[in-house]
Amino acid sequence: MNDKLFCYSTTLMYFLRSNGVRYEYTTLHKRTGNRMWVFAKTDRVKALLDEYDARKADYKAKIGAE
Repeated sequence: MNDKLFCYSTTLMYFLRSNGVRYEYTTLHKRTGNRMWVFAKTDRVKALLDEYDARKADYKAKIGAE
């Protein structure tokens, strides 16, 4: 199992940071040249990813209902 989360989304990175999670390092993706952040994939990060996905799904459902 991979113990690292490679984050390519600034929105997700800010969500994790706002919840007190610090990234281990930042680097550029070798192929695209885009910035990415690397987080340790702890139980807390996994729970926050679930919350992030649920919020995103709720938002999309809300927008689709309008």
